[in-house]
Amino acid sequence: MGAEMNKLIYLGIAIISLGAVGTLLAVVMEVNTGEPVYYLLMKITAGLFGVGGGLLGLASLVRRKGK
Repeated sequence: MGAEMNKLIYLGIAIISLGAVGTLLAVVMEVNTGEPVYYLLMKITAGLFGVGGGLLGLASLVRRKGK
């Protein structure tokens, strides 16, 4: 059970990191081009934050249950 829990934590951190990078890219695109392309990128990265946060929450519940 410990290895699965660590995988969830690492996956959650990776997804949240992707969301952060995507948000930074969206801001750069908005500033440089002024084009509405960043709208789609912002929606995708917001979803990544939600999924990553959910995985971290699930991992903490699994960890608590194992103690």
